[in-house]
Amino acid sequence: MDDWTESMTARDRIEAVALTLREPRSVNWIKEQAEVGSWETAKSHLESLVDAGQLTGVTVNGDTRYKIDPMRAYLDHIQELVVENTKDELRDELEAIAAEIADWKRKYGVDSLEELEASLGEELSPEEIRDRRKVITYWEENTHHRQLITNALGLYDDLSAQSHASDSNHPQHAD
Repeated sequence: MDDWTESMTARDRIEAVALTLREPRSVNWIKEQAEVGSWETAKSHLESLVDAGQLTGVTVNGDTRYKIDPMRAYLDHIQELVVENTKDELRDELEAIAAEIADWKRKYGVDSLEELEASLGEELSPEEIRDRRKVITYWEENTHHRQLITNALGLYDDLSAQSHASDSNHPQHAD
């Protein structure tokens, strides 16, 4: 495989690094990770990504740092769910999430995530606390994922129609 500095332009490398950021990073940090020599090139392209809505700039100790725009990331995730799954697959995932949460409710004798969280203060062994903390994390992830899937299903037909309309391989039909 070619070295990425030979196979990708500086702008492509900046974008590749910037669009994977999990926390805000400075121009210098991104420039170094992307192996770009020019600070001006890095700054200019990062500002272009901000203008395009892919990144957002935040000020940390008077320094501008860049991170993925959370709104864009959320909407991209919904679009990805629609493109990569059928409605039935999304509905099946909602059912699986509901079943898992129902199992946790029965296992721990709670009716909500908040009750499970409150149960950590009960007299429990370290293993039981660790187990419940792990389940709390999974439950939170399931709640977030359930919301994404619900939104994807709500927008499924509209996004699917847009995807097919922009794909020249799919003929457009009048209803």
